Amino acid sequence: MKAGYIILLMLCCAACKKAPIISQTSDEVTIIGYLEKDPEQFSGFLKILKITGDEGFLGVYGSYTIFVPNNDAVASFVKSSGHNTLESIDVQQLKDLVKFCILQDTINTTAFSDGKLPQLTMYGQYLITGANNTDGVTRITVNRQANILKANVRVSNGIIHVVDNVLTPATQTLAAMLANNPKYSIFTQALRETGLFDTLNIPASGNTDSASTWLTVLAESDSAINAAGFSTYAGLKARYSHTGDPTQLDDSLHLYVDYHILYGVKYLADIVMSTSHTTLAPLEVVTSKLSGQKVLINDDDFNGVHETGVELDRSTSDNSATNGVLHNALGHFAVKIRNPVPVYWDVADFPEIRNLPAYFRKQNYVYSLTNMPSGFSVPGPSAMTYAVASTYVNGDFLMIPLGGPGRSAYMEMKTPLLVKGKYKVWICYRVQKQSSSSNNLNQISIDGEVMQRTMNFTTAMPATTEGEMEAQGWKWYTDPTSNSWGARLVGTIEIKTTERHTLRFTTLTGTQNNNNLDMIHFIPQDMDQLYPRFKADGTPVPRP
Repeated sequence: MKAGYIILLMLCCAACKKAPIISQTSDEVTIIGYLEKDPEQFSGFLKILKITGDEGFLGVYGSYTIFVPNNDAVASFVKSSGHNTLESIDVQQLKDLVKFCILQDTINTTAFSDGKLPQLTMYGQYLITGANNTDGVTRITVNRQANILKANVRVSNGIIHVVDNVLTPATQTLAAMLANNPKYSIFTQALRETGLFDTLNIPASGNTDSASTWLTVLAESDSAINAAGFSTYAGLKARYSHTGDPTQLDDSLHLYVDYHILYGVKYLADIVMSTSHTTLAPLEVVTSKLSGQKVLINDDDFNGVHETGVELDRSTSDNSATNGVLHNALGHFAVKIRNPVPVYWDVADFPEIRNLPAYFRKQNYVYSLTNMPSGFSVPGPSAMTYAVASTYVNGDFLMIPLGGPGRSAYMEMKTPLLVKGKYKVWICYRVQKQSSSSNNLNQISIDGEVMQRTMNFTTAMPATTEGEMEAQGWKWYTDPTSNSWGARLVGTIEIKTTERHTLRFTTLTGTQNNNNLDMIHFIPQDMDQLYPRFKADGTPVPRP
């Protein structure tokens, strides 16, 4: 289940009851025909369409989704705008709100998630959907401006959703939203001093730079910055601006602000759908995760230590602007300067199996295609088995069927956090042949980059000296050593961003079930590659 749906379901489950979704089908009429049949509900919106001249295209063939305000909603809109009649409102304003409530696609509420809808509106901005609980009743919301009263009315040229408020587009850029909110005064001044305020002050419709048309800002409030020890902008500048000129692209304050701006328009549901996101800081990413109902950034396990992240406040985030979305970060964060460190990855240690204490390091657990752990992916038809045996490091390993026709052609897995740098990559396994003729030759790739050497789960290490083995791309990784437990060097790779990466086994020839994967080592290229070795209980054994 996708994370966006998880958030929406959490919101709904927290309520006492859900408002019923009323659906209706009327394929015989168009959108206009349906509205004309019920003037007591829709005469106000019909009048808007008449004034703007938009009733024509909504009355003929097409494929639209439209969020139609009822008469009470239109009357409330007229009153709040300071006018007495619809006719006295600026026509362009009415045209904009009509375009803002129409998408050129048919989208049923079953496709809604807690985040933006998949298509832009005809106005050129995104709509977001979510859930709202009022008086114990949970309703689907649109843009935090309206509740859906009647959903999924199918007509001949699209789908109608009836709402209780007129949807109005965002009118401010990200820069203007921040500047007009006094709680972001320090962060806004940092934007101005670095020149990034101008970058955030261009509406998407007028931006000629495709890379920065839509942006996402993870803003720190004054209170978050104060809590980190900076009472004023001057204090923040003194801490981060190592050149004294924040306009310089390589100035640390410039990079600090860059690091709070993500490429693309990413609502909270989009953020948790991926484990990392590129920022305007070159080759730097923020990591993300959903922990319970909290959206966390840079909450990572690194080198055996948990680094507590920063929460994005759901109640004050997902703010739409004319060029993106603004989120409120509840803490202070900056680019982390790290040096490459070796990662000795026990592939059989992951949260889903730890959450099964009856199995973790006690007995085998067979995964299926429908319950694969979150960091693993296979196309099918086979999945994998978490297996236990005392001779493996930490007493467990993964048995991965590969090669077809009844086994998956490949497997992908997310690595632990890797600091950017150059690493040698070692695949650690126990050699086993399912039959005397079994063979399983695999190509290894990381983020799509193919490694220089292949590896074969049915090939044993050569029986020679430690130095000769390393020269041929082999090493012992267990203590005591055994040529049945070997590590194959598949090559050297430059990791360009500090984050989790995708490693893939793709079978080139052969097929078998008994591919016994124990560990994968990522060791900086200038470090000792042969030590530590590991005992069966996981204890590292250093070079003698």
